[in-house]
Amino acid sequence: MSTAPRLAAPVSRGDRIGIVTLSAPEPATLPDVFARGVQALTALGFEPVVGAHATGRSGYRAGTTDELLDDFHQMIAEPSIAAVVCAGGGRSSNRLLSGLDLPLIAMNPKLIVGVSDPSLLLTAITARTGLVTLHGPSVMWDLADADAPPETAEHFTAVLSGQSGAARIDAPLTWTRPGSAEGPLIAGCLSSLRCLIGTPWEPRWDGAILAVEDAFKPTDLLDQTFTHFRDAGVLDKIAGLIVGENAGCEPTADITVGEMIEDLCLDYGWPLAQGLPYGHTPRKFTLPIGATLRIDSSAEHPLTFVSPWVAAV
Repeated sequence: MSTAPRLAAPVSRGDRIGIVTLSAPEPATLPDVFARGVQALTALGFEPVVGAHATGRSGYRAGTTDELLDDFHQMIAEPSIAAVVCAGGGRSSNRLLSGLDLPLIAMNPKLIVGVSDPSLLLTAITARTGLVTLHGPSVMWDLADADAPPETAEHFTAVLSGQSGAARIDAPLTWTRPGSAEGPLIAGCLSSLRCLIGTPWEPRWDGAILAVEDAFKPTDLLDQTFTHFRDAGVLDKIAGLIVGENAGCEPTADITVGEMIEDLCLDYGWPLAQGLPYGHTPRKFTLPIGATLRIDSSAEHPLTFVSPWVAAV
């Protein structure tokens, strides 16, 4: 299947947005939180449509693999659904990879939004179909949070609608290795993206800008994970690295995740920035996976998407 860039239509106020659960049964465990997230989508001007098994429970998953895939594929195939947003996270989204109907997704391009564990599914879809997907807020842990900074929802809706100003990611970054580079963005939870290495859904790392973050793991565990990326040759291929805020990741022996990554990257010459708010942080930018990102430590806007992430209307 061709992996040339494929763009979905922008999403406007009044459009229907499908909600699916791809892993943990978080909506069933915390129904009040899920309800607040659905209400938040409505308040943003969208019409939420909840998948049949999104609020279900089957052990530590929201449903069987077939049930969760059926929900997802129905949302993709339904012409009235403009975009699909994941309810939350978990640890088993990769169960769905082998059952993805990639031709269906390619023939019905629409924006798919996820964070944490589902980021591996987004990355796989982009890798195999060329469809630009969105690493952005979840219904449960972002939209449902009444205390979340307003910038999270504002940037999310701006990216959905394809507003040109959303291409500039004006975040305070620490450039531990200044420089510039340009390439397609691969972004996700570090320990989730690791599940793609060595599989048929592994992205093409050559020339990519890689953005990684994780949450609630100690530095030594993430050292093991990031070393796997190095030993698999990923760091030899990318053009630049952006590290997120790594919410709740405790230092090991007083060594932070950022310091560990710096140590493992000493032999590489590409630019490296730390501190991007995305992923598990309350304030987060929505990042188009597969769109071309230019990073430049000396520019007025150091992170700028220079290719479209939605189709022209």
